[in-house]
Amino acid sequence: MISCYVTGASPRSNELIKKTRAYERGKISKKELEESFEKATETVIKAQISAGLDYVADGMLRWQDMLRPFTENLKGITVGSLRRWFNNNTFYRKPIIKDYVKREKDVVINMTHLEKLPKNLPWKAILPAPYTFVSLSENQYYRDKAEFIFKFAEVINEEIKGLAEAGFSYIQLSDPALVYEQSKPKSMKDKSALVNDALEIAVKGTTTETCLQTFFGDFSKILPEALDFPVDHLGIDLYETDFEKLKEYSFEKGVALGLVDSRSSLVEEPDELVTVAKEIIKSIYQSNMGEVFICPNCDLDFLPWEKAEEKMKVLSSATKRLREELS
Repeated sequence: MISCYVTGASPRSNELIKKTRAYERGKISKKELEESFEKATETVIKAQISAGLDYVADGMLRWQDMLRPFTENLKGITVGSLRRWFNNNTFYRKPIIKDYVKREKDVVINMTHLEKLPKNLPWKAILPAPYTFVSLSENQYYRDKAEFIFKFAEVINEEIKGLAEAGFSYIQLSDPALVYEQSKPKSMKDKSALVNDALEIAVKGTTTETCLQTFFGDFSKILPEALDFPVDHLGIDLYETDFEKLKEYSFEKGVALGLVDSRSSLVEEPDELVTVAKEIIKSIYQSNMGEVFICPNCDLDFLPWEKAEEKMKVLSSATKRLREELS
């Protein structure tokens, strides 16, 4: 019932960064760059296995930002200007919706080194949630936000089905915009209804487990509505969420507890994570305990690779302790 995984992209190593810069300057070939990505992906996967993570992702090292693979590979979308990625010192290219959005090929699978993933562990894939992708785009084609979000949810549904056929058993839908925005209380129900309907479309007919992973904002702001979202697990950034408000609610779904801070180079002590996790678990599960994942609060790529690797080991250590103490 208690497992661990990463929640997004892994950082590029210094060696890979050097290679990408050399390629941009025309000093190495495309083949040499691809070989560097393959080697770095192997390192990321081996680090997850060595740390003892229960689900393995390929690291998303080829992703320029969370939205870019879809911006560049879906018909009807063009790449816009650089925009700040929420309140971080990183950036993304704004998707500009020029025409009817159409998916003509697999997006995530074509960005993933499937051959590098282990055969004896379940695979996890990470996609942008419909609400976040639409919120961060400039819509110049669809009548309104709802029409566009439902269309993008159809794209995500096709992606999830393709990933399941390829061997993935767990899909994370990353939705930072859902909790980052300072929504007015009166509009929260309308927003939650829109998100709920979009998620219904995104997961319809799929067989994988799904998690709506939120970060950069207070998860308690979308309660209690989020408890009814059509996903298996709800991901919570515990460095942004009000603990006391969170503990006011009773959960039936599983949770992904973002206990490791990906935006701080300070490496946490497993004992401290275990104490916090036990307090939250006992508060939100007042009867039957749901499935619990221990994870970073957001993508690890805000950190140097060496720190990210250390934090993976902390995740695993804390998870093992929790299994022993809550068994």
